[in-house]
Amino acid sequence: MPFLFFSFSLSLIYCNLERVLRKFTHAPGASTSNVTLVHTGFLGGSPTKPKLAFAFSVFELYRQLHRVCPRLSIQAFSKALDHLHHVPVNSYLADQFSSAYDCYLEIIHEVDALVNTAMGTSLKEQFQERVCPPCLYKVDDEPDMKYSLLGAMDGNVSLKLFNADFRRGESLTDNRVLENERWLKPEFVDQFKDEVTNSKKPTTPQADPAPITDPGPSTPQLPAPGDGVGDDNSVNTCVERWRNAGPEARKKMFALFAVSGIFVTVCRHGHVLLICDMIRSGELMKYPIAHVRALLDRYGAGIGIGYDIFCQLIKTLRRSSLGQDVAAMSLDGVVPAFHGYAHNRLCQLSWHPLYKDGTGIEDFEECERTFSKSNNLAAVTRLATPYHRHQQIEEHFQFHDLDKYASSGTFIYQNYIQALECIQIDGAALREFEEGFEQLPDYEKALADEQAYLIALKTEEPFSDDAKSEFNRLDYFIVHKGYKTKEIAGVKSRYRTTYTRWLAHHEAVCIFEAEHRIVERWTPQSVQWQETLKYMSERAYLLALDKLERLFVQRMLEMTKLGMSGLGYKLRDHLMKALKTRADAVRNALNAYNKAAKQLDPPREELSWSKLMEIGNLSEFDLLRDTRQDIRKLPWVKPSLRAAMNLHYRVKRGEEELIRLNVKARRLVTHMIDVEADYKAAYNSHLESNPNLAMEIQARWDYVTRVHTSIAITLNRTSRLKGFTGSLIPGHRVGRNKDIDSQLPRWAGSILGITIEYVSTVTDPTDVSNTHLYHQQPQELVPTNTTQTKDDDKDSNDEYEDGGEFIPRDVEVSGDTVLDMLTAL
Repeated sequence: MPFLFFSFSLSLIYCNLERVLRKFTHAPGASTSNVTLVHTGFLGGSPTKPKLAFAFSVFELYRQLHRVCPRLSIQAFSKALDHLHHVPVNSYLADQFSSAYDCYLEIIHEVDALVNTAMGTSLKEQFQERVCPPCLYKVDDEPDMKYSLLGAMDGNVSLKLFNADFRRGESLTDNRVLENERWLKPEFVDQFKDEVTNSKKPTTPQADPAPITDPGPSTPQLPAPGDGVGDDNSVNTCVERWRNAGPEARKKMFALFAVSGIFVTVCRHGHVLLICDMIRSGELMKYPIAHVRALLDRYGAGIGIGYDIFCQLIKTLRRSSLGQDVAAMSLDGVVPAFHGYAHNRLCQLSWHPLYKDGTGIEDFEECERTFSKSNNLAAVTRLATPYHRHQQIEEHFQFHDLDKYASSGTFIYQNYIQALECIQIDGAALREFEEGFEQLPDYEKALADEQAYLIALKTEEPFSDDAKSEFNRLDYFIVHKGYKTKEIAGVKSRYRTTYTRWLAHHEAVCIFEAEHRIVERWTPQSVQWQETLKYMSERAYLLALDKLERLFVQRMLEMTKLGMSGLGYKLRDHLMKALKTRADAVRNALNAYNKAAKQLDPPREELSWSKLMEIGNLSEFDLLRDTRQDIRKLPWVKPSLRAAMNLHYRVKRGEEELIRLNVKARRLVTHMIDVEADYKAAYNSHLESNPNLAMEIQARWDYVTRVHTSIAITLNRTSRLKGFTGSLIPGHRVGRNKDIDSQLPRWAGSILGITIEYVSTVTDPTDVSNTHLYHQQPQELVPTNTTQTKDDDKDSNDEYEDGGEFIPRDVEVSGDTVLDMLTAL
């Protein structure tokens, strides 16, 4: 019995749109109308008795349009279909198209699973091991790198979701859940919600400590730079400047939003590794902690992460339940380059990527680039159901991964050029500076150090003596004073801790005296003691003066900005709040300045708040200079020395980047060859048993070959750069079966010049398998337009100079060249 359906169909081949009545006859074995429709290339708008059907090409058209224009909603696309067909806009069309589109995406998901199974892998393995081949596709015999994986994490509040209670009408019930390896479930994230609170709890002392013994001499250990210990002042400054570093109680969200955004982790190439929803809150610390836990579980040790407040995150991680794993698996990180310059200077020296070994030239700002594209989804997901919101976000990032993979060769090429510039240009400038560099004397502070050590030693000595006397009379206190377990533990603890502190200061004084050949220890009656004490008082005064000057100048500049015309309300309100905070800080600095001024001999005149406020411009600021030394004569003030330091680190980071890029290029070539071998094996094994699946594999194989050809062209250009030190000879992936057919794709030989030499195994006569050796013969790309002159060739992106040296330019391959190469293949 024939069925009558309305259908919208779109043919991309003939470019004609039609809205027609068609009759369908049940396909053999079809149990429902939709099964018949699917056999003919359509999908009904309802599951049981569809009266409207859409061609698969219409779904694919919307899917690809939504890929490049995330703002395009299903409602807008449905209206466009009505207008194309010259019919009034039908409100029901969007609902039916949405239901059918869900089914279409589910079909694609199932096809993906079938193809991956045919290729010997699962969706989970496909995502976790191959989502970013340059980062994750490890091969044998790779050089050691400090970080096995570099990435960044951050939160974004654009992709909010309105709470259904605040919408008009009845809320739509949709209990479907999108299962995906990329998403972390709320239950997994919530198990870390108390980590910040628990990390701040003091450690409970033992009720009855072990007997006290003489700990003996020991050398005091100072915290290493960048370990997050001993820099509480710098971290506190960062907490004041960054909202997501503030107290957890402040990170609330309006009840209007059920989901306030997403928190993501991306690799340095932009592939999204992990996502989770930020539910009814701001950027709580539980989100990065949960991502760190997942990263350690999935990708192992040696991970380097960029986070806006990593200086605060690492302290929380070390005190959390992840502390042992973080230390054992060497998880480390940085503050991204752009955000890093807003942090305290001491924090920058520890966490800025320019000063961090192993980071290369990565800026760790990939999250911002990712969000600049995903923000376009906000308009179509904010009022969606939770399922459809996840669906559209996941679709967006799937296409995002495909685009990033297609441009992975360009990433390597452009970073290689930047790294070579850091080494060659900055290195030449650094060598030129070193040739004319005159060694300057270090700033003398030995006296202050010795004085500080001695004062600390003298300060701790009476506490240690009192605790020792109390400990020696412990039996008397127990018998006559009735000391119990708590009092006894307190006496023992004071004795142990005060002696340990005194011993540490004593060792520091001994080491300092040995290094500086001080024969007699200074005493309060020594001339050196008196001179140094005077110097320390002046130094404290100058430091207080510096802080007061800095805060006051900042206040004057903000007041100048506040008086400018054209300021918006939000900016003016922000400046007013900053001025209020600055006034409190200036008042505290003024009190510290007056206190330090009293300690001088003779004492300096105190400054009052009213007198300070009378200073109207910077020209009157000499009132605060008093006895301040001219810091312009100090070495660290010279711009040339600071520039030389930056040149040194840029050259160092460039050398690290070349090593990492060489590894990534080889991983990428190995992955491309292995993937095409898997496609070939899957196609051959299903050609007779499942022709339909073999046809789908063939179609995907053709597309992958085109992408790999484009990547190979860019890698060829990279290998011909002057200064290229890597190799494009593929390796063997760790854990991959060596028996898989390793016949090379055509692009590997014609573009990269890779050939295989088979060598029979002679050590074991019973083993008839062959091993192969790869040989690379780099090919020079021949321009397709041979009528151009030599000068015109230099302006083409496909040209090389005489002698085979490539001119570094932006990677732009003309379409004709790619088509000709594909045709030749």
